[in-house]
Amino acid sequence: MKLGELYRKLVDEDFVILEFFVRNLRRFEYIPVEYIAQKLTRFTPKELDARLRKLAKLKVIERHPTMNAYRLKVVGLDCVALRRMVKRGLLKALGDMVGVGKESDIYRGLTDNDEMVVVKFYRIGRTSFRQAARVRGYGASFERGTWLARSVIAGHREREALKILNEYQVPQVPKLYGGALHAVVIQYLEGPELYEVRELEKPQEVLEKIIDAVRAAYWKAKIVHGDLSEYNIIIDLRTGVEEPYIIDWPQFISSVEPMANQLLERDVRYIVRFFTKRFGIDVDLQEVLKYVLTPME
Repeated sequence: MKLGELYRKLVDEDFVILEFFVRNLRRFEYIPVEYIAQKLTRFTPKELDARLRKLAKLKVIERHPTMNAYRLKVVGLDCVALRRMVKRGLLKALGDMVGVGKESDIYRGLTDNDEMVVVKFYRIGRTSFRQAARVRGYGASFERGTWLARSVIAGHREREALKILNEYQVPQVPKLYGGALHAVVIQYLEGPELYEVRELEKPQEVLEKIIDAVRAAYWKAKIVHGDLSEYNIIIDLRTGVEEPYIIDWPQFISSVEPMANQLLERDVRYIVRFFTKRFGIDVDLQEVLKYVLTPME
C-alpha cells in the first residue's frame, strides 16, 4: 500500500495512539498494552484493543511475538510526520516514491501553495551513521535511541543545517521548506546523483561550484558537511544547465569543533579525486584546499 493511501486510512483516534508511540521512542522499543491503557485513559480497554489491532493490521505498529506489547514501525513514524506537516500547512499532497537512498526514502510532494517539493524520510538503520555519531557531539543521545529515534535525530540535524545554510545564502544547497520528526522537505530537484553521471559538458565548472559551496559553508555558515561524496550531490538538469546541489547534511559539524578541518579536507579530497578519475580533470588538491581555507570577505 502506498504511503499516501495508508495515511488516509487513519483517523484522529489512531493518531492519538501513534503520537503516544512517538513520545515514547526513547523509553521503549515495545510498549506494554497495560502501560498504554494507563496513559491513554480516553480509550476503554475494548476500544484500545480494537485500535491497536487495526494499526497492526495496517502494519504501522507491530505486536511482540510473545508479549502483549507493540512497537512503532517506520511507516507509522512516516504517517505521524505527514500528519504534523499537514497540520502545519506545509504539505497538502504526497506523491509516489521517486528514490531510495542509502539512508532515506524520497517522495514528491505538494505544498499548500502548489509548489512541487521533495519529501525525504530518513532510514538511519541502513547506514553507518552510528560510527559518525560516536565520534561527534551528538553521540550519546543517538546511541541511546532505537533506529526510529536515530532517524528522528538525523531529520532534525539536516533541518538545522539547511536552515543555517539558507540563512547565509550558501550556494548549491537546496531550499528548506520544513519538516517533522525524521522528515525533511526541500525544493524539488530533478536529475541524477553525481555517481550516476558518466559525462558532464563542463565538469570543471561543476566542480568549481561544489568547491565554492563547501568554502562558503565553512566561512559563512560555519559548517562542514562531514560526509561529502558523489553520493550526496545531485546534478539538477531542469534549466538545461548542470547545476550541482549538495544534499544529506545530518552529519554536519561546526567549523569550530576540533575535527572540522580534518573532515573539511576529507570532503574536498573525495570530491576532487572523483572528478579527476571520472572526468579526467587535472586538479591540484593542495591548491584547492588552500583556496577553501582562505577566509572569505
